[in-house]
Amino acid sequence: MLEKIISFCQGLVAKFIASSKRFPVTILLSTAIAVILGVEQHMLSALTEENRNLLQHLCMILGLAIPVSLSIKVFFERRPSLTNREKCMIYGIAIGGLWLYYAFLLADLQITAWIRYTAVTISFYCMFLLIPYFYKKDNYELYIVHLVTRFFVTYLYSVILYAGLAAILEMIHVLFLITVSFEAYFDIGLLITGIFAPVFFLGDIPKQDKELSISSYPKVLKVLLLYIIMPLIVAYSTTLYIYFAKILIQMEWPAGIVTNLVIWYSLLGVTVMFAIFPMCHTSSWANKFIKVFPIVVLPLLAMMFLSLGMRVNAYGITENRYFVFLTGLWLVSSMIYFITHKTPRNIVLPISLAILSLLSVMGPWSCFSVSTTSQSMRLEKIISKYDMIENGKISKMNPEITVDDKKEITNILYYFNSYHKLDEVKILPQNFKIGEFKTVFGFSPTDNNGLNGNAAKYFNHVMQEQEKVASINGFDYLFELSTINSQIEKPEIPISVVCTGKDSEVKILENGQVIYAKKINDIAQKIHTANQTNSVKKTEDMMVTDENENVKVIYFVKSISGTDDEGVINTQSLDCSLLVKMKNH
Repeated sequence: MLEKIISFCQGLVAKFIASSKRFPVTILLSTAIAVILGVEQHMLSALTEENRNLLQHLCMILGLAIPVSLSIKVFFERRPSLTNREKCMIYGIAIGGLWLYYAFLLADLQITAWIRYTAVTISFYCMFLLIPYFYKKDNYELYIVHLVTRFFVTYLYSVILYAGLAAILEMIHVLFLITVSFEAYFDIGLLITGIFAPVFFLGDIPKQDKELSISSYPKVLKVLLLYIIMPLIVAYSTTLYIYFAKILIQMEWPAGIVTNLVIWYSLLGVTVMFAIFPMCHTSSWANKFIKVFPIVVLPLLAMMFLSLGMRVNAYGITENRYFVFLTGLWLVSSMIYFITHKTPRNIVLPISLAILSLLSVMGPWSCFSVSTTSQSMRLEKIISKYDMIENGKISKMNPEITVDDKKEITNILYYFNSYHKLDEVKILPQNFKIGEFKTVFGFSPTDNNGLNGNAAKYFNHVMQEQEKVASINGFDYLFELSTINSQIEKPEIPISVVCTGKDSEVKILENGQVIYAKKINDIAQKIHTANQTNSVKKTEDMMVTDENENVKVIYFVKSISGTDDEGVINTQSLDCSLLVKMKNH
C-alpha cells in the first residue's frame, strides 16, 4: 500500500515537472491570476474602486492570454522548424493583440464586453483543440475525449483536495480554538484552481507524436454514451415529434418553450455524435445513430426556426435571439454536412465554431450591431404610428399611445440603457437620459403588467470582510441571520428570532411572545439610502441600531440586496449578525 502511494506521488511530481516544462507560459499566467485575486482579497479594505477595476481587467486579459498561449505552444509543436526569431515574432503579435484588446475592448465592462470576451475566449480554446490535428484525419475525436476525460478527473481531484484541506483547517479551529480566517480557505482555493489544477491537467495533454487508438477509449464513458444517453435521446426525440404533431393538429403554438426544447437537445446530440464517432466501425448502434440522428433532428430544427421567427417578428432581434439563430444555423449546417459526406471530418465542428464565435461579436454583422439596428427600427416603427417624429427626432407627445405600445417603448429603451447606449437610438433627443422618459414621451415607464413607474433598480451592499467582527460587550445574545425565512431557537435560552419573508419582519420572541419586530425593508432602506453605490462598505455604514421598551438591538449587516423602485424597497437577501440586549432583566 505504501509503495503504491509513493509511486502515485512520484507520478504526480513527474507530471508537474513535465507540464511546467511544456507549458511554462500558461502556468505562469494562471499563477499570476491566482496571485492577483489573492492580493485583491487580502487588501480589500485598502483598495479603491479604481484599483479593484484595474485588477479585474488584469485578470480578464490574463485569462484570455491562457488559451492564446496554449494555441501558440501547440502550433510550435506542429512546426518544429520555426526559428527562435519567428517564435518571438509570434509571441510579439500575440502580446500586441492582447494589449489592444485590453485597451479598447475591456475599457467598459458592460454586458456587451462580457459577451465579446466569452466569444473570443471560446474561439481561442477551439483553436487550441484543433491545431494539433488540423491536417490529420484519424483519431481527432479520441484526442478530444481524452482531454475532456482528464478535465473532469482534474476537477474531481481538485474538489477532493480542497475538501480535505478545508476539513483540516476546520479541525484546527474546533480542536485548538485557533481562529481560521475566510482568507485561508480562499487562498487554498486559489492555490488549487490557479496552480494545482492547470499543472495537473496540462501534464496529461498528449504530445504531437503520440498515437491514440480506440482501445484507449474510456469504458465508463462508452457505456454511458451507448447504453444510457443515446437511448434517452431516442426517447426524447420521439416525445418531441409527438408534441409537435399535437401543435400542428391543434394549431396552438406555445409561447417561448419550443426553442429551449430543441436547441439543447440538438447540441447534446451533436456532442454525442462527435464522441461516438470512433466506435462507428465497431458498434452498429453507434453507426446507426450517426446516420439517422441528423435526419431526425432537421425537422425539429425547422420547427425551432419557425418559433424563433415568430418571436423576432413580434419583438425584434436581441443578443439572445441572435445567438439562438446562429447556433441553430450551425446545427443545421453540421447535420447537412454529416448527411452529405460519407466520411465526415469532425474537426470541421470546432473550426466552424471558432469562426462563428469571432464573427458573432466583431463587425457590422455582430450580435450587437444586428440587435441595436433591429430594436431601433422597431422603436421607430412604433413611434411613427403616433406622428411624434419631426426631422428624424421625437419632438412631441401623443396621449393616444396604447398600453401595449407603452410597454414596448419602455422595454426597448431599458434594453438600450442596460445593454448598450441610449445615444445609439437616433430618434431620441441628443444626450437623452432615462430619467427624462416622461418629459419626452409624455408617460412614465411601464412595466410588463401595465403599471406605471420607473423600473426597479437592483442594489447589493457588502460589509468589508476584515470588519465582520463586532464587540458583544454589554449585550446578552448574538444571533446569526443568514437567510430570509429562517428561525433561530436555542433550548438553553428563552429568546428566539424569526426572520420571515411572509410579513417581511425580524421578530424577537421571549417564551413564545413577540417582544420586538422590525420590517426587513426598513433595515434595507437605512443602509441603501446612505450607500447608493453598489460596493464594499465599512462597518459603520452597515450598522443599524434600534430599540423599544423591551430590547436594544444592533444589526451588523454583512450583505443585503434587493430592488429600489422609486424609493420603495424590496429586500431579496439579508445576512447579518444581530446583537440583543434585554432591558427588563
